[in-house]
Amino acid sequence: CYVYGLDAERVFVGSQYLGISRSAFEIATKYSSLRIQFKKELRRFEGISFKIAEMYMNIEAGRLMLLRAGRMIDERLPATKEAAAAKCLVSDNAVKIVSDALQVVGGIGYTKEFPLERYYRDVRIAQIGGGTAEILRYLVQREIYNKLEF
Repeated sequence: CYVYGLDAERVFVGSQYLGISRSAFEIATKYSSLRIQFKKELRRFEGISFKIAEMYMNIEAGRLMLLRAGRMIDERLPATKEAAAAKCLVSDNAVKIVSDALQVVGGIGYTKEFPLERYYRDVRIAQIGGGTAEILRYLVQREIYNKLEF
């Protein structure tokens, strides 16, 4: 069915960007553990460690939403709201996570020495492919209001 295909595409695309987010998170985490500034590891600075914690929370939230939507699709249950919400959350978070990873790594992150410069370009399209964030939010609210009963 047409809608089923779009829902599955949203979960698939979201999963790709979740993987990019995870990789950016791992790069930032490793770099902040190895890089020394002012005689201590970057991870010892609250501004850095809180970014790492937030990246982790956003990755896990997106992962769980994608898993739920994927299971619903596997079971042939209607999943438009869940797939749209998951893809929207994951793609919005991917932009933030890669941006924060670049902030942690600093200027060297924009060089070809790290894949972050490529990730930064790649995740921007995530907010368009598989449905723009506005369309996905529209689908989520439509499904919420369609199920209202008075």
